[in-house]
Amino acid sequence: MKIVEIDKTTEGTFFRCLHDERPDNPKVSGLRRDWYEKTKPKGLRAKVLIDDKGDIVGLCQYLPIEHSPFEGKDLLAILCIWVHGYEHLIGNQQNKGYGRHFLEYIEEDAQKSGKKGIVVWGKDYPHWNPISFYEHMGYSRVDKEGLTVLVWKTWDQTAEVPKIRRLTPPKPGLGGKVVVTEFEDCWCSGGINGFLMTQEALRGIEDIAYYSGVDISSTPSIVMPLYLDDKPYNPDGPPSTVDNLRKEIIKIHKEKIL
Repeated sequence: MKIVEIDKTTEGTFFRCLHDERPDNPKVSGLRRDWYEKTKPKGLRAKVLIDDKGDIVGLCQYLPIEHSPFEGKDLLAILCIWVHGYEHLIGNQQNKGYGRHFLEYIEEDAQKSGKKGIVVWGKDYPHWNPISFYEHMGYSRVDKEGLTVLVWKTWDQTAEVPKIRRLTPPKPGLGGKVVVTEFEDCWCSGGINGFLMTQEALRGIEDIAYYSGVDISSTPSIVMPLYLDDKPYNPDGPPSTVDNLRKEIIKIHKEKIL
């Protein structure tokens, strides 16, 4: 078992977030690749975990907090740790200690790099990226927004407590149209699929709504809900669908013109 930086033989699986069962979407993987190329000189580490059979069973990506969705300094920030949790292809690889192995690897990297600690985010529920895993590994809560929780571990008493970077919500739309605001960042294929879904939902209803994409790659945030006018849409719920989003936009428009 080994953790290695991605290369030409593994980057496809990395950019697809381990979804090798799906055909590649060139737009999504292209945006992920562009983000990777721009962020790597800033200290991004993009790793995969290869088991003894040669299968890629997990991935992680982390970088200095100064270039992350969090506010702080002299820490390493983990964007994601993901272990293959599907039954297809190589099967469910979770609950085998791979997440712990990733975390211990990153902590060792942080100490060798002279960083004062690690910061990582998760969700306050068990379904996906549960913050309870990091708390079990000795991390402590320092900030929270909705169900998104920030935790850290430090080995230096001079380390400053990090916090979630919060974005300024958009102002209410003027006139009858619904303003659909998406904060765009390309470190996660799930996020990319989200704003592509939003654009698809707007097709055919451009007369009642318009899309406002806000590039936040220079000042990213982990809390970046989709806004319909000035209200967040489904901020902590399961992924939405094109139909559900379109219905909600139409509903809001009808309420605006009454």
